[in-house]
Amino acid sequence: MNSPWVGLNFEHLTDDGRVYAYWLPFLQIKRYAVDKSRLIYPSWADTLTPKMNLFDAHSIVTDLGVIGECMLELRNSADQYKMGFGGDVFNTAVYAVREGLEVTFFSAVGDDHYSNYLLDCWQRERVSTATVRVIPSATPSLYIINTDDQGERSFYYWRDASPFKSWLAPGQYVDKLGDELQRCQCVYFSGITLALLSPEQRLLLFGLLEDIRANGRLVAFDPNYRPRLWQSAGDAMHWFDQAYALSDIAFPSFDDEIQLRGEQSSESIIGRLVNFGLKEIVLKHGASGSTVVTPEQTIKIPATHVETVVDTTAAGDSFNGAYFSVRLKGGRVIDAAEAGCKLAAQVIQHSGAIVPTSPA
Repeated sequence: MNSPWVGLNFEHLTDDGRVYAYWLPFLQIKRYAVDKSRLIYPSWADTLTPKMNLFDAHSIVTDLGVIGECMLELRNSADQYKMGFGGDVFNTAVYAVREGLEVTFFSAVGDDHYSNYLLDCWQRERVSTATVRVIPSATPSLYIINTDDQGERSFYYWRDASPFKSWLAPGQYVDKLGDELQRCQCVYFSGITLALLSPEQRLLLFGLLEDIRANGRLVAFDPNYRPRLWQSAGDAMHWFDQAYALSDIAFPSFDDEIQLRGEQSSESIIGRLVNFGLKEIVLKHGASGSTVVTPEQTIKIPATHVETVVDTTAAGDSFNGAYFSVRLKGGRVIDAAEAGCKLAAQVIQHSGAIVPTSPA
């Protein structure tokens, strides 16, 4: 095996003990980040001075940047609990990678055993963890998921001390984060992302998103309304409306909009959202499919038929991942929505947020 150190260029990242490693096999630039505490490398590597920065602050090096939390998952199965991992935007990241995109995860973990477990899982899914912050003494959030005979879910969360709540703070890290976000063709976040941040952090994030849009990047938002995470429905609507105004693509769900705003028709939801100037509104109807609205057209896509629904966890998240995989490669919105419905139909026939891949 060839030495992994040949041709590498090291560049230290801020305060989380990581190193960027750049590798150029066959002239295809690959970019990795690794935790120094878990890396075996020559002692002289610390003395290296970067000779060049292979990526300027405005070059796109990844298809999709995803901002949010990933938690430990305990799933009830035959009166036993199995450990996994999941989180709304991270689920989308995994399925987008499996559908052929390069994805970078913007998040935070602790420095404990279970945080290392999460990092290992994410890296096995080929999601880039180059921008994941390590928060000293923090531990991951946890949720337990139970499903009924119809595959519908109930959740129990422990996330008050989520490392992601410390992910964004004023200072040098925000400047470097802005550069990293500029390297993404599209940046995606959710209402859960916003709920876990303080009002001040939300405003910082919105400022970063405004900057990347000014440089031609896309911003996508899924409100993914969870009442327990918000002080009130009015508070959620206030921040969601600001997020819509900053976004190019929106992924609302019909059920969430009924719960949050009391709207009873797709026409009402779409009529409100078009006022934000969104380029694409992707309204998800669950078992009834989806409706995609652009300035030029409105398309209704039926759901893919499924005989037996096992677990609806991550149905919408996987839909988003497949949608991104088509649109960010230049595909049509109708093809993207059809791909989303097809993948969601596959996911709900399995337990848990992340469907296991077949052994190689």
